[in-house]
Amino acid sequence: MKSIAKNSVFNLIYNILNVLFPLVTGIYVSHILLSNSIGEVEAARNIAQYFVILSFLGIPTYGLREIAKVRNDKEKMSKLYSELMVINGISTTVFLGVYMVVIVSVPTYSANLPLYLITGLSILFNMLNNSWFYEGIEEFSYICVRNIIVKALMMILLIVFVRNQNDYLIYAAITVVGIFGNYILNVARSRKYVRFSFKALNLKRHLKPILFLVAVNLAIEIYTLVDITMLRFLSTTSNVAYYSYGSKIYKILLQLFNSLTVVVVPRLSQFRKSNQQKDFDNLLSKTLSTLIVFAIPTIIGIVFVSDFVITLMYGAEYYSSASVLKILSFILLVSPASYLLGSRVLLVTDNEKKMIIPVLIGAVVNVVCNYFLIKSFNEKGAAYASLISEIVVAAVYIILSYKYFNLSKRVILTIAKSIVSSALMYSVLVLLKFNHSEGISSLIKQIVLAPIVYFSMMIALKEDTTLSISNKLLGKLISK
Repeated sequence: MKSIAKNSVFNLIYNILNVLFPLVTGIYVSHILLSNSIGEVEAARNIAQYFVILSFLGIPTYGLREIAKVRNDKEKMSKLYSELMVINGISTTVFLGVYMVVIVSVPTYSANLPLYLITGLSILFNMLNNSWFYEGIEEFSYICVRNIIVKALMMILLIVFVRNQNDYLIYAAITVVGIFGNYILNVARSRKYVRFSFKALNLKRHLKPILFLVAVNLAIEIYTLVDITMLRFLSTTSNVAYYSYGSKIYKILLQLFNSLTVVVVPRLSQFRKSNQQKDFDNLLSKTLSTLIVFAIPTIIGIVFVSDFVITLMYGAEYYSSASVLKILSFILLVSPASYLLGSRVLLVTDNEKKMIIPVLIGAVVNVVCNYFLIKSFNEKGAAYASLISEIVVAAVYIILSYKYFNLSKRVILTIAKSIVSSALMYSVLVLLKFNHSEGISSLIKQIVLAPIVYFSMMIALKEDTTLSISNKLLGKLISK
């Protein structure tokens, strides 16, 4: 059985790269392309993503869980893999056709048809998407290494070919090439674990659960996709760019925290299947405590440094993006916690049908809030809408799932100790801000000193998760 700690590290690196690449490329292209062109590319990718999600049919979530159940039986795993890949191929073909009709029929999209055809390739390449399989068998080290190779090649292509403000189509094409590279490598390596076959397939048995999950996944993605979609129609493409750039850093951090919840799904499934409720509860409690320990100080840090960091990375033109980042940062605690205690718990307890309730409520809340708030606050209104909808979803999730687990008292203690330590860190940051002018040196002092103060206080308060992590790190240093 693979180590959850090692899986967490590899999945963490994978998710960092997944969103760090758009951040780094965003910095590069912000100084080459116009904000209007960047907004057009983001809007086109946004629309294509809706159809990618529909093409998935909930297979990534469902496939991860089901593969984890049969991972020790190669014959059953091969049959399951084949069935889900065939379903994925059929659904991708259908929704690619629908996408083509949409971009040709809607004037806003047909006016820049080449761009939408390029971003639409991400839907076509979805036929090869089997990332869920590697997550199900806990091959997070492979996923991580593969991602590093592909992202490095993409960065080289970007620097070589995107050289002036007219190269926005090339920029869009490079982002799609990366998707194709990942999928090709995945399919080639899958033959090591499973044998794909069209023989004796039973597709019908999967349709009901994956159709439920596609609705769930689509509603979940609406939180991030509908903001840009509605900004595109209710505001300007420049506002789309401001929102997109403000959300890039937030997405990196959100991926970091969400990665902690993804790697525990196979293990939670096994505990549930074996009726190991105590281990199930303990793993949930440890994971939630880890989220809390890191999320609260991260939010405070973002609020302090956003203005300077955004301007430094993208230029003064994108100063408005800092406000977007500050607002979205509060989701870093709300969203991963609700997914861990909500969707992850409901998924592994075979209650995926209940998942549709919170996400649909959240989607409706998000659309309504976007409609009214974007008109008054533009990109900041979209950020407020996302925060409000995430809070609503978290509340509904916990109401539906709390009876399936029993959290340890350590979680309450972790929250209390984290608040005390964060208050001390906040005080130190305030003092630094008053005693030093803004600049790189001041930023470095804040980034270095703040976590030292926070974690020192957490250790002094004997917070369990912090002590456990520090002891493991210390043990490894001593052994080396």
